[in-house]
Amino acid sequence: MDIKLPKKPWYVRYRLYLLGGIVLVALIGYAIALQLQPKTLRVSIDADQIAVVCDSDFLEYVDVNGLVCPVTSMRVTATEGGTVERICCQNGDLLLRGDTILVLSNPKVLEEIAAERRNFELSRMQHRKQLIEMQQKSITLRQQALQADFELKKMTGSFELEQEEARMGVKSQAQLEVARREYEYNCRRTQLTIESLRHDSVLNVIGRQLIEQQMSMEAQKLENSLARRSALVVVAPTDGQIAGLSAIVGGQVSAGELVGEIGVLTDYKVTARLNEYYIDRIQSGQPATALHKGQCYDLQVSRITPQVQDHTFAVELTGIGGGREGWGGKNLLPQGGGREGALLRPGLTLRLKIELGQSERRLIVPRGNFYAQTGGQWVMRVDKSGHRAHRVPIRLGRQNVEHYEVLDGLRAGDRVLISGYDRFGDAQIVEW
Repeated sequence: MDIKLPKKPWYVRYRLYLLGGIVLVALIGYAIALQLQPKTLRVSIDADQIAVVCDSDFLEYVDVNGLVCPVTSMRVTATEGGTVERICCQNGDLLLRGDTILVLSNPKVLEEIAAERRNFELSRMQHRKQLIEMQQKSITLRQQALQADFELKKMTGSFELEQEEARMGVKSQAQLEVARREYEYNCRRTQLTIESLRHDSVLNVIGRQLIEQQMSMEAQKLENSLARRSALVVVAPTDGQIAGLSAIVGGQVSAGELVGEIGVLTDYKVTARLNEYYIDRIQSGQPATALHKGQCYDLQVSRITPQVQDHTFAVELTGIGGGREGWGGKNLLPQGGGREGALLRPGLTLRLKIELGQSERRLIVPRGNFYAQTGGQWVMRVDKSGHRAHRVPIRLGRQNVEHYEVLDGLRAGDRVLISGYDRFGDAQIVEW
């Protein structure tokens, strides 16, 4: 006889399915938990990759390289063109005023000078001939004047004698009257002759002066022509250092062509080019410092060239006397700006720090490669254990070559990783 068995509960009948479903839900929940928790990456971190955020003095400045050059430079040009025959100095040589730089040769100029000399000799001989003729004419005029004066005196004596004879009754009054009219006529004629001779003499003197002036002009013309020969030798216009000399022996130099520059080594300036971003933040008189042989020296912006080329503009800086407290500043030049004892030399490259404002108390963090990946939007902050860092959002402000200004997200004493984050990927936590 069969016995009817009781029906099993559903959870018993489907226990295997329930067990599999529970396991599946557990696995899904575990996977979701893994996805929701921050991603952790284990890396190797050195101590020098960790920096401390601190509350300290912050100074915004531009760090650039500057080139030392003389304040005053004189251009050296060739007055006459020609072929370079000899080069008497090299770039960087110290020259005195009048020292020879180049010697040029120009046969055409020499021929023109020789022709000018021949013309001068011919003109001088012709002028000397004219002067001799005028001298002879002057002697003749003086003789004629002397003869006229003698004739006048002779006629005066004769008329006085006839007057005496008329008083004595030897001659009548009619004869005396005829003699008077003849005497007066001869006197006026002689006076006119003397006056004419005087005018001729004056003209003769003026003619001689004109000839002498012409001779002087011809001599000056010859002197200028001879100066062209001297111009074939290019000399230093002042004391200084030659630079930019690019002539070669056998090369051609045109009249008025730039041969080089003479830097006057009595005072110096430092030139630099800054990014156009700073063009409205740089003004004349702004302080700056220059690093030279491990020491800082005081400078100030003296001139700004606002023309922008290749996204940069030029500034000039000069030295100032005395150092500024806190910077250890010294003067690059001795008092009076003399060359002797100067610490600068043309062509020297200096590291410059041009200040953009006053020093202020700010929260700062040292610069690092982390900025390249984060753009200053976040940083990895080290926790209290010292072996783990979490990603935290931050906001940075101004910067210089050493520090960033922290506006939000960090506090003084926080430690952060400043090395590059490219190896971290999208990890939220790093351990070491």
